[in-house]
Amino acid sequence: MTASRCRSTVGAISRRTKRLGLPASLFFPSIIASVNLLAFLLALLLVLPLAAAPTAADEILAAFDTKATAGEDCTELYDPISTLPGTEQKRLLAEINTTWTRLRDNYLKQLALAASKLGGKKTDSLQQVRVHRAAFQQVYAKDEAAMKPLLTSVSMPAIDALRKLLAPDPEQLVAAGGDKLKAQRMLVLALARFRDGTINAMLATQPIDSTSSVTAAEHELAEATCGFARGDLNMLAHNRKVAKASDLPEAEARGIEECNELRMLVGLNALLLDPKLCEAARDHSKDMAEKGFFAHESPVPGKKSPWDRAKNFGTTAAGENIFMGSSEPHAANMGWFYSPGHHKNMFSPGQLRIGLGCTGSHWTQMFGR
Repeated sequence: MTASRCRSTVGAISRRTKRLGLPASLFFPSIIASVNLLAFLLALLLVLPLAAAPTAADEILAAFDTKATAGEDCTELYDPISTLPGTEQKRLLAEINTTWTRLRDNYLKQLALAASKLGGKKTDSLQQVRVHRAAFQQVYAKDEAAMKPLLTSVSMPAIDALRKLLAPDPEQLVAAGGDKLKAQRMLVLALARFRDGTINAMLATQPIDSTSSVTAAEHELAEATCGFARGDLNMLAHNRKVAKASDLPEAEARGIEECNELRMLVGLNALLLDPKLCEAARDHSKDMAEKGFFAHESPVPGKKSPWDRAKNFGTTAAGENIFMGSSEPHAANMGWFYSPGHHKNMFSPGQLRIGLGCTGSHWTQMFGR
């Protein structure tokens, strides 16, 4: 790359930076910022002496730029990275880390600003929240026969509307920030994947967590923006710790959290995860799968009723739902949501505890008071 070419490119980067509204300090101090991938590559190359011949690392960066801007997979670049001399690997990763840190931090700062603006509109939506919750509860109060068609036409639309009002996801936060924030996010994620791949190819000791750290931060911001009661959010956090401490299967933990979020959307309390209820529920699912029955009443001696099964595991039960046909907890929760009797159990205001257990495609959901 010649000096004249570098100088002419700087002007182009500067113009793009102004259009996107990003600070020039986003990348290295000696370069001008941009949020497209070409500018990122040029930023790395411009810190090298202009008279120096391109190195293998430079060629890898150029290939990354070409592939990333075309939306192509960059996996094949990691083998060449693994064969670079140690000094070249360290220089490459150091430059990527410097740019990555500034780009990520600026993106999360702008995302937090978008989240605060979105959260500030919550007061304006309180009346809508009341209307949707009232519609949901009116259906819940009906007898099961009358509920059946309304669960689809009224209850789930109310849930969808409440989710948009009370529980924005990261995509909604990004959308609230406009095109500039979308462009930043695109580059952050592209660079995150490249950084993780580079670390892995080098067998470096740094954590391979660039992508996961961004998505985790996005979800934390989304949760902080939500309109749920602090006590219910604390319950979700507590349940996650309990699930981890008790080695609860990931699918069961997700199913419990989804049920709690549904309850919170309609204004009900989040339920405490009871590991013993989970064991009782899993045991019943196992019996149904292995012994070929599907019922609340078990043919197994000593396990006839949900109350018997809960007692066997040192706890108590106040209700039970069963489902068969999928290994995914969302399918089970939706099956129960659209079934009036099961729906009554899920959204009972008197419930305090919850357990969920799966074996294969058999699910058992248990509640306690």
